[in-house]
Amino acid sequence: MDTYPVLRGKPGTFEESIDYYDASVNVDNEDDDEDFDPRERSFNVYDCDATALLQAVVFIEDGVRYRSINHKIDSVSLWYYRLYYSWPVQWTLYLTITTILVLAFIEKPSSITTNGTADPRYRGDPINLPCGATETIELACLLIFLADAVIKTHLIGKKQFIKSPWLIAYVFIIITSLADWMVTVNYKCNEVVRFRRLLRPFFLLQNSSLMKKTLKSITRTVPKIASVLLMLMLHIYFFTMFGLLLFPLPERTNGTNSSTGDQNSSDVIPLPDEPSKYREGQQFFTDIQTATISLLVLLTTANNPDVTLPAYIYSRWYSLYFISFLIIGLYFFFNMLTAVIYNEFRGYLLRSMQASLNRRRLAFQAAFEMLCQQGRPIERNVQITTVSVGVIKAAVSQAKMKRHAKAAIIARLDSEMGSTKTAGEFQAIFDALDREVDKRKPPIRTEHNKYLHFLQELIVHRYFNYFGTFVAVLNVLVITVEIAVQYDKSFYKRDSSLALINFLFIMFYVCEQTLKIWAYGWRRYRSSRQCVFDGMLTLVLVIVEIVYCVINRGVLPSSEREVLTEALPLYEIVRVINMLIMFRVLRIISHIQTMAVVAATLIDLLRNLRSFVGILVVIYYSFAILGMELFHDLTSRHAPKINATNTTAYECGSFEQLEYWANNFDDFAAALVVLFDVMVVNNWHIFLGAYKKYSSGWAQLYFISWYFVSVLVCLNVFTALVLENFITKWDRAQEAQQQELQASYMMSVHMMFRGQLKEPTEQELKDELRKHPHIQHLRLQRQIQQPS
Repeated sequence: MDTYPVLRGKPGTFEESIDYYDASVNVDNEDDDEDFDPRERSFNVYDCDATALLQAVVFIEDGVRYRSINHKIDSVSLWYYRLYYSWPVQWTLYLTITTILVLAFIEKPSSITTNGTADPRYRGDPINLPCGATETIELACLLIFLADAVIKTHLIGKKQFIKSPWLIAYVFIIITSLADWMVTVNYKCNEVVRFRRLLRPFFLLQNSSLMKKTLKSITRTVPKIASVLLMLMLHIYFFTMFGLLLFPLPERTNGTNSSTGDQNSSDVIPLPDEPSKYREGQQFFTDIQTATISLLVLLTTANNPDVTLPAYIYSRWYSLYFISFLIIGLYFFFNMLTAVIYNEFRGYLLRSMQASLNRRRLAFQAAFEMLCQQGRPIERNVQITTVSVGVIKAAVSQAKMKRHAKAAIIARLDSEMGSTKTAGEFQAIFDALDREVDKRKPPIRTEHNKYLHFLQELIVHRYFNYFGTFVAVLNVLVITVEIAVQYDKSFYKRDSSLALINFLFIMFYVCEQTLKIWAYGWRRYRSSRQCVFDGMLTLVLVIVEIVYCVINRGVLPSSEREVLTEALPLYEIVRVINMLIMFRVLRIISHIQTMAVVAATLIDLLRNLRSFVGILVVIYYSFAILGMELFHDLTSRHAPKINATNTTAYECGSFEQLEYWANNFDDFAAALVVLFDVMVVNNWHIFLGAYKKYSSGWAQLYFISWYFVSVLVCLNVFTALVLENFITKWDRAQEAQQQELQASYMMSVHMMFRGQLKEPTEQELKDELRKHPHIQHLRLQRQIQQPS
């Protein structure tokens, strides 16, 4: 059985690592073998150059994680390189990035108040930490980032640093943030603007290669959709000018409205005997800016039909103007914009995934070339083009990768021990990284007693699951009827029948899960996600029900007994039980394939689209900080005081009349809520009007910019990713169904496009390797003389 060297700790020097071997291995005497061939001797795993082995291990790890191989390859640098990408260091970076982003919630102005509301009329005093507390945490984070940048620069070298714009920007932003931090400390936290808060999202961006790829794809998509956006703006401009001509304003003479005799237009106009043709112009088409904003908001349907009614009341023919505007803009241009974004973004993302695949293949090719140096042929002109399986196993066993992938690769290598692999075969070994995990469920222990065996067959049958799902749905229906018929009695009365009904259903759930654990066996039971979900939910229900029984001093509800304590009202416990029971109805998803595909798509979006979520975090964070700097305390100072006499009559449907005071930019958390409300676009014209009123018309550019970035670009990109994910999963499910296989819906982002990517050739990879800044002076197939 072959033994292979094990990578030890950090070598003292580069020269020391050159002859770094495992002293515990055995070396065969080839002179005793009459059929010994020098080429076979070159594949002997026992003579192993530890430096080349370390290089191969690092390159394999680079390929597994789609990392660039443009870094130093001496053993000392590689030791630090592996240490840098170890989980303690990486999780320290993740924690640091999270910490510096979360600082926005607790630094002045703090989002934490004494009563937890954002409404300035009821909001308590903010809990601000003393000056220097958050600044100390921020300094520690910036110093960690500075150390991170220094280590990265050292590992890739100065020449590669100059070619890396992300790393250069990283260093620049760290230095800028430190300079701004010094200004804050110098002014004792009373400076006007903290510019470094706008730069913090960059730390999140630069730490994720997939996030940078997604951002690059989005930025490259924007110029391609510029034509559609230009057509959309021309569409709005044309209808704006046409509307200004179509809906005239009454003639004014010396501030007097000649048609009505009223004074200024701000005065209240009594209801006329006939509809006025000037109302549309007076309300929504007073000038170019108002008309443009009105039509832009109408395009999002937020003010429909409010903006159309004054003209429609006067004449129904005016509806053709608004209908034409909406059909062209909403149903043609918006859908065309979605199609263009989907096509262009998918193309860029596909090319990005192709670059990732090329990077992985290049890393594995580099590992293969390093493993070729393990051989020590006698003849100097011997060319090594294959590598022993034992050498490959030595490298794979010490590389860090997913456990199931490593186990599959090692199992394959063990079955082929003694043979050799070419570069193409070496690449094929790592296809196991993209394969889905074959999770075979443990067998069910069979009962030998015929009665118990019959009972076991009943429980493991799929109809028993159907019956359990039926009971869960029945339970939810009972809760629905009880709440609809007698809401007060169901919750606030101690003799509530709903509490008794829930107790009976919980007893059934306990019996069901107990029987399943007995019939399936513990190993098989915990291998099923549905069983684990039902079991955990049942356990929580039992705990809450026990709490209810203890406080109620009994199982059955009764108004005659005194409760144990009033600190935890019984109706609150009943509400918690009902909410937990509602989750049991989710088990119906596993019985319907289409719902299972949709649910799996949602899970994958949460699991795999972290890069897109990161982009959203960056956009939200940047706009929230910018909004705080622009509109801090803008609307709050106009909010009415509590218990004060307010004689102001607010316009119906206005920011003040709807009491939108909690939607402000007074702190970071409140700003995020405002941005989300505007992204939903329902009533977002109210925000436009309010901030124009309290600030200026230029304030509307902020919200319009947010609408274009968040809705027209990001949400359309999100739609493209959802479509691609769902279509891929649906096709795989249909293919699996046709082949009578069990469909597996979990996949990575790279696997979504895997079938459309092109494999690079071996010659292309070798040509690319020769451009490596640290391998170009190293012969890829080094010839080493036989030791004496």
